Amino acid sequence: MLTLYSTPLSANGRKVLAVSRQLELRPDIRLVNVYRGEGRTAEYLAINPTGKIPTLVDGDLILYESNAILQYLCEAHGSFRLWSRDCKARARIARWLYWESAHWQPALAKVLSSCVGHRLLPTIVPRPSESPDWDVAELRPLLTALNTALSDSSFLAGEEVSIADFAVAGMVTYFPVAGFPFERHCRFTDWYGRIEALDGWRATQDSLWSV
Repeated sequence: MLTLYSTPLSANGRKVLAVSRQLELRPDIRLVNVYRGEGRTAEYLAINPTGKIPTLVDGDLILYESNAILQYLCEAHGSFRLWSRDCKARARIARWLYWESAHWQPALAKVLSSCVGHRLLPTIVPRPSESPDWDVAELRPLLTALNTALSDSSFLAGEEVSIADFAVAGMVTYFPVAGFPFERHCRFTDWYGRIEALDGWRATQDSLWSV
């Protein structure tokens, strides 16, 4: 029995939940609201000592790090759907997984921290005095890279959706409430529209991130 500790409130939590749904898996989902301190309980820390989500438990395997979980779900339980049995195709997908964790998510965490924090904990984190700055130097080349990659294909690693798309889309969960200028990034916006049409993505939408 697969057990997945997660929350759709989180970008990393949502992408794992969405891939699970897209693969038509039926794990035992245990919601852990890390923003309310639930990741710091003794029970949860015994499973994941980082106190973060998501965490996957499959028999004697305990796995954290969201992109590693995505790969494992596809290989062990998804017949390589959203991933690939071809080593070159896997490399193209993996490139985006590493890019997302090393560049995309860290840059966006800085831009979105006050807006997302206030949404999650409005009585603790003050309302931001201004909207996120989407023109910061760290973010511009990343958006350019995405728009360029999407100029030749419907999805990041080709014409078929993959876990690369779910990984990168995770942080985009927050964009609508943070005033992202979708109109200035047409290819990126069209791509995200395709992600939003996926059953797994729609099923994991939380109303907190709806405009």
